[in-house]
Amino acid sequence: MTFRSYIISSLLFFVFITSLSCATTESTPDGSNTSKTSEESANNEDSSLNNTEAIRLISSLSDTYASNQNNIPDVFSNIKKEKEVEVDLTKGFRIQIYSGQDVFEADTIASAFRAWSDTTLVGYQAETYTFFKTPYYKVHVGDFHDKSRALKFSKMVKRLYRDAWVVYDTVNPYLVPEDTTEIKFQDL
Repeated sequence: MTFRSYIISSLLFFVFITSLSCATTESTPDGSNTSKTSEESANNEDSSLNNTEAIRLISSLSDTYASNQNNIPDVFSNIKKEKEVEVDLTKGFRIQIYSGQDVFEADTIASAFRAWSDTTLVGYQAETYTFFKTPYYKVHVGDFHDKSRALKFSKMVKRLYRDAWVVYDTVNPYLVPEDTTEIKFQDL
């Protein structure tokens, strides 16, 4: 064998092996396998796929994170989450010491209360509020979030104003006494 024939036979062998490696095997509907080149199979696939199959293939390749389900383990399913309740700090209680139709009397009572609380009470300076709510002028004193503290303070106020009583009202949250504040009468 000459060198030239050896080169030609090697070249033919290389072309044959390359053509075999480019061929694919496909299953036909009847179950037999057919061998096709990659170009032939690409042309046949393009013509055989319709839109619904293409959409199905695309949707199956969608983002895997979109279909993840983050289920809570059964161990934690019995634990009930407490609802976070928003607290409105402007809602609370005041003590009403006057309700009448005379504005002059309402202002006089508010001034008298301020003077009395300055000289008699220690630990808390209750603010006075005079306002008109048809057809009456009202005087409220103090700012409390807790009704029991308002009731305790109203017992002190009733020594001077026997008709004083606790009412639900809008309060100034900055004037509400701290829980540790002790309100008492001044020692004489």
